[in-house]
Amino acid sequence: MGRATAIEMARCGARLALLGRRAEPIEDCANTIRGFGGEAIAITCDIRDADRIEDVMREIKSACGRLDILVNNAGGQFVTPARDLNNKGFESVIRNNLIGSWQVTKAVANHFMFANGGAIVFVTACVRSGLSGFVHTAAARGGVLAMMKTLAFEWAEFGIRLNCVAPGTIKTEAMGHYPTTPEQWLKLCLLYTSDAA
Repeated sequence: MGRATAIEMARCGARLALLGRRAEPIEDCANTIRGFGGEAIAITCDIRDADRIEDVMREIKSACGRLDILVNNAGGQFVTPARDLNNKGFESVIRNNLIGSWQVTKAVANHFMFANGGAIVFVTACVRSGLSGFVHTAAARGGVLAMMKTLAFEWAEFGIRLNCVAPGTIKTEAMGHYPTTPEQWLKLCLLYTSDAA
């Protein structure tokens, strides 16, 4: 989804700074954009690393001068019943999906948007009724939604607009790691029913 979003934005004339933990996917995306005449730079960054994020903000300022739109698309999770999830697994998803999103958002606001306004979009998940098999990401994405609503109110005076987009289930490469049929999801949801009876 991040790749498709970046390419579409580039086709609309945006200059892009692509961030990712691994260099290969973002370099590949940047090369695709350059291939049709778009502009993109690729910067490796782990959004859990606040110091690295500060370095990245300076790199973007040097290369692009300004930043008007932030799309928070980074995230990751794994499927597991809550009963089997340990604290380390829960914390790692919270750190990436919630805390990482906060760190990037605050840095972008500090370096670019408090002075010039802008738009921030969080790509999130449909967690309003919970998300069986993903208690960690349900907690993180619920936190992102509450954070977005709070920041939208507090930062409106700076001309910063914030929104969440929860596109639902999209067939991406990551879907190969998750149940793919209603029967598989039902089995996950009811996995321990017989044990509990």
